[in-house]
Amino acid sequence: MARLALLSLLSLLWVGVTMSTAVDLQKRIIGGQTCGQNERQYHVKLSTDPTGSSLLCGGSLISKQWILTAAHCWKSNMYAVLGVHPGPGQVVKIIEPAVIFKEKNTNERTHDLMLLKLPSPTKVRPVRLPECKRQPTIGQKVQMAGFGATAVGRNNRRISGTSNTLQCADFELVDCQRLQNVLRNNNPQFYNKRQHQSWLCYQAPGVDTCPGDSGGGVVFQNRIYGVHSFTGDANFACSESAAFMNICHEPYYQWIKTTIASPKKCWWCG
Repeated sequence: MARLALLSLLSLLWVGVTMSTAVDLQKRIIGGQTCGQNERQYHVKLSTDPTGSSLLCGGSLISKQWILTAAHCWKSNMYAVLGVHPGPGQVVKIIEPAVIFKEKNTNERTHDLMLLKLPSPTKVRPVRLPECKRQPTIGQKVQMAGFGATAVGRNNRRISGTSNTLQCADFELVDCQRLQNVLRNNNPQFYNKRQHQSWLCYQAPGVDTCPGDSGGGVVFQNRIYGVHSFTGDANFACSESAAFMNICHEPYYQWIKTTIASPKKCWWCG
């Protein structure tokens, strides 16, 4: 009898450990980790309230006065939290109109890239723009960061939430053909809005991005090469690759350089 009781106790303990492990794995399924103290100090948290507490999207300082993010993050009332990592952060209201990439001579179709100008230069060090002759290729790893949810529900179903710390995660560049096929078959309306844009795909086992991560910079060798745009599956995490805007696409790169360039001082201006 005592032996039976001992076996029952051990069985319960094993079940408890197994359930605990499953829950822990579920919490970690998105696969990120808190960014290092010296990493991603150029990351910007975009918010819709003056305190900067709400999470709208991410962004990256690419100069002392310009933030690069995703166009679908646009709101009429926006605030940028500078120095949010490692903190404490400074909240700045975006006053000037956002600059969104639009095609020329094609009914001005918009693409998912947006530049936001700060009222005055910041002392936060920006991320360097890409060396497009050395951009990452399929199979190489890039890094993404954001404050989006770090947990999923049953069967990896996405749930709402945010992280208290900036999370960094590594992804591998993959071919976009599968994601294009998935979108074309399952969400043709969304695909038709995106197919004319230049985006690249990334994925990693047990790693995925979440709502709130949009606009965050995709970095390779300490330079920004992309802006996170969308996930391949809006309902379940870690099932499809995600996509980011490829800022080495020549029209994008030239638009960025032209927009953020400082006005040239003329000799007759005094």
